Amino acid sequence: MSGDEDDKATVVIDINALKKQKETKEKEIADLANALKFSGAPGETGVAQTPIIFFEFGGTTFNEAKPHIPTDMNCKIVGTLPELNEWLKKKIPMVVVFPFDVNPKAVNQLSAQLKVKFKHVKTIFVARGLSPEKIKVHQASVAGAHAYLKAPFSVNEMKSCLSQALKKAVA
Repeated sequence: MSGDEDDKATVVIDINALKKQKETKEKEIADLANALKFSGAPGETGVAQTPIIFFEFGGTTFNEAKPHIPTDMNCKIVGTLPELNEWLKKKIPMVVVFPFDVNPKAVNQLSAQLKVKFKHVKTIFVARGLSPEKIKVHQASVAGAHAYLKAPFSVNEMKSCLSQALKKAVA
């Protein structure tokens, strides 16, 4: 019997080597997860990667104001509903900026729909003649935006308004 046992294969397990291998794999997985978060994987968009869509809506408001739109943010100007829909289909947090003066009824309707169907989308209205009273009344309405900016605006004013809406978008 002892001769048969000597002929059997012996398995030696190096526990320390297995622990080290496990730690290395865990670190690789953690690094990969961090890389995905940093690059803005779907559902994990950070403030810096959050798209800001300036919807022209038949006008030229934002193309004319391009020098006042921050270049260090993820800003895009789109001009048609199909283009806006392509962005909305991505189902990621984003901010949509509307030129309220161009077509207020349509902008109100779009804003109300976004609030109901796309809770991850935050809106900003840019308009002339905004007063604190008008903003308060409009914000309480069904179509109320998440932030308002009076036109004409400076880069810093736009940046401040965008930052306010971005925080709400990724919260």
